[in-house]
Amino acid sequence: MEHVTQLLGILLSALHIAGAGFALHALCRPHSPQGTIAWMLGLLLLPVITVPLYLLLGAARIHRHTTSRHSRDSIQAFLKAQGAWEPGGTRLNRTLSRSTGYAPCSGNSIRILQDGNDTYRDLLCALREARHSILVEFFIIRNDRVGSTLRNVLEEKARAGLQVYVIYDEVGSHKLPAGYLRSLRRAGVQVSSVNGRRFWLSSILRINYRNHRKLVVIDGELAYLGSLNIGLEYTQAGSKTCWRDTFVSLRGPIVSQCLLSFADDWKRATRQNITHLATAQPASGGHNCQLIPSGPEDGPMNGWQLTLMELASAARERLWLASPYFVPTAAVQAALCAAAMRGVDVRILVPERSDNLAAGLAMLTFIPPMLAAGVRMLAYEPGFLHEKVCVADSGTCSIGTANLDERSLHLNFELTLLMNDTASTEKVADMLRADMNQARRLTPADWYKAPGFIRLLAHCCKLLAPAL
Repeated sequence: MEHVTQLLGILLSALHIAGAGFALHALCRPHSPQGTIAWMLGLLLLPVITVPLYLLLGAARIHRHTTSRHSRDSIQAFLKAQGAWEPGGTRLNRTLSRSTGYAPCSGNSIRILQDGNDTYRDLLCALREARHSILVEFFIIRNDRVGSTLRNVLEEKARAGLQVYVIYDEVGSHKLPAGYLRSLRRAGVQVSSVNGRRFWLSSILRINYRNHRKLVVIDGELAYLGSLNIGLEYTQAGSKTCWRDTFVSLRGPIVSQCLLSFADDWKRATRQNITHLATAQPASGGHNCQLIPSGPEDGPMNGWQLTLMELASAARERLWLASPYFVPTAAVQAALCAAAMRGVDVRILVPERSDNLAAGLAMLTFIPPMLAAGVRMLAYEPGFLHEKVCVADSGTCSIGTANLDERSLHLNFELTLLMNDTASTEKVADMLRADMNQARRLTPADWYKAPGFIRLLAHCCKLLAPAL
C-alpha cells in the first residue's frame, strides 16, 4: 500500500510539473486571451484533468502540415502555368489571393447537384469513365453500400492501370475497418490518412485538427466538391432522416486549383508531390470561380473567416447562409449583426434537428442576440440540413465544406468554392430560397420558453464551442 501511495505521489508531481510546462506553452500559442487564461488556470490547478485535454485539444500539432505544404509563391507559379490564376477581381478576391495564393479564374462550367442519389450516380459514372487518374478525398467514408460501391470502382480502375489516390480523415472515418483499406491497397490504390502512416498515439494527439474536405478530381479535367460524405444517409431522399446536401461538378481552369488542393493534402500526409497529374484546362463555360482552402495553419488569416467577414462588410442587399451548425466566433457574429443592422437581408438557415446535441444546444444561445440585430434565423424541417452555402447580393455565392462554427473557422481543413457571377449566384439563390420555403422562422420563444435546465446546458455547451 505504501508503494502505491508513493507511486501516486510521483505521478501527481509529474502531472503538476507537466501542467506548469504546458501552461508556458499555452501562453506562447495563438489562443484568444480568454482561452489562454482558461488553459493556464486549468493546467496549473487541475493538471490531472487538463493535461490530457490539452494534449488532445489545445497543443498545436500541425507541424507536419505546415512544414510540407506548398508555399504561396509556388501555388501562384503553378496556377499561372496552368492558366488558373488571374489577377484583380473583387476586393474579396484580392484579399483571398494574398492570403491563400489562389486567385479567381474564368471560363468554368458549373453543375449544382442537390440530391444525394443524383450526386452519387453522377460521380460514379464519371469515375467509371476515368482514363488516367482519380483523386478522392472525404472526411467520412463508410463501409456500407455506398462505400462498397466506391471501393469496387476505385479498385477496378487501379487494376486497369490508372493512378488512384485516396485521402481519408482518421476521426471522421474512425469506423472504417482496416480490411477496407487493405483491399484498396492490394488493388493498387494509393491510400493515406490525413496524417500519413503513423502510430496510433500520434493520430490521437492530432484529433483536434481534422481534414473536413470532400473532393474528387478525375483525369485533371473534372472535379466534384461540396458537403456530401460517402454514406447511405445521403440516399434517403423523402424520409425524415434524409440529409439535405449540395455538391458541384466543375470543368475548366478551376479544376487545376482543385487538383492542387488535393496535391497539397497528399504532400502533407506523404511528402510526395503529385502535381504532375495536372494538365492545363481550356475554357469550358462562363463562370468565374476561386477556390478557398482554409485550415488551422492560417491563424487569423483563415480564408473562410476572411470570406465571411468581407461578405458581411460588403453586402448591400442580402446575405443568405445555410449551415448545419451555427456557433460562430465573436468576430463573425458581430459582422453578421452589423450587416443586418445596416439594413441587409441577413438570413441563416439551420436544421430543425441537429445530429450533434452539444452543437444544437449551443446554437440556441445565439438566437436572442441575432434576432435582436435583425437577422432572420430559419429551421429546415424536412430532414437534416447539412449543406454549407452562401449567397451575397446578386453576384457572389459559395458552396463548400465549411460550417458556421468555431471548428470550421479555426481548426478544420476546409474547402470552399467562391463564384463571382450573376448566373451562378441566381442558381444558388433559387436553391436556397426553395430550402427556406421548407423552414420555419425561429423566434425569441425558441430560447425563452425552453426549460431552465436546457438553457443552462446550452450555455455550458457554448463554452465548449471550439471542441464541438
